[in-house]
Amino acid sequence: MQMIHKGLAVVLMLSSPSFAFDGQPLHYEIDWGPVTLADATVQLLDSGDVRSVNADIASRGVGAWLSDFQSTLEILRTGDGVQVLNGDSTWGDTLSNITVLWQPFDPKPTVDFYRSKPRDYELTPVPEESIANTIDPFTPVFEIGRQLEETKRCEGSYRIFDGIRRYDLAITDGGSVTLQPDKPGNFSGQAYRCEITVARIGGFSTKKSWFRIGESEITRTLYLGKIRGHWLPVRFEISAPLGVAVARLMADSRTVASQ
Repeated sequence: MQMIHKGLAVVLMLSSPSFAFDGQPLHYEIDWGPVTLADATVQLLDSGDVRSVNADIASRGVGAWLSDFQSTLEILRTGDGVQVLNGDSTWGDTLSNITVLWQPFDPKPTVDFYRSKPRDYELTPVPEESIANTIDPFTPVFEIGRQLEETKRCEGSYRIFDGIRRYDLAITDGGSVTLQPDKPGNFSGQAYRCEITVARIGGFSTKKSWFRIGESEITRTLYLGKIRGHWLPVRFEISAPLGVAVARLMADSRTVASQ
């Protein structure tokens, strides 16, 4: 199934006349203060009738030393309302894969999940009724990008389910800002600031540890800038008492040259 999804995305990229998101690779570096945690490559394609996401993330630097991991996420949504999320992850000698399927006439998605080793911690329960009328984690990015082009504001509320975690997402407009590059060649210029709050419903770890923090102690800010004529994520910040994690769009001739 994953091969079919990848092939369909390539065909659409080559044949569709115009896109709200053009499917070209976006490269991000994820840092925590002065240290690098991971690299990510994301491709967002929107042909109007079909949306697709391909995302790959792998630990690097201190991140690989703390926990060597790699994760791949694929999402495909067709014009008839069918939506599939496929995810594969490895960390250390453990692997997992998940498929979530939304059907147009069924309010609740189905989930197929495999993990090679059992967890050594419990998850908060996900009420069965809460997964009805949910969407995948990337739908807000598509909708906010389109909204900015029309209204110059980013705002909305979403019921998110990724097959394990269920949460409500609220996005409020933070206005237009001017970003300065913090590394040579990185994105600079006008961007829109979107403040994000999360209400956890279920599927989150109950494990107690010294670094476990609540949602009231976390702030999330997404910045969207114009890349090749499209409003795309250029920076994402998560602030917590232990520090700030930042995902930055990296300098790349395909992503930065046409700002």
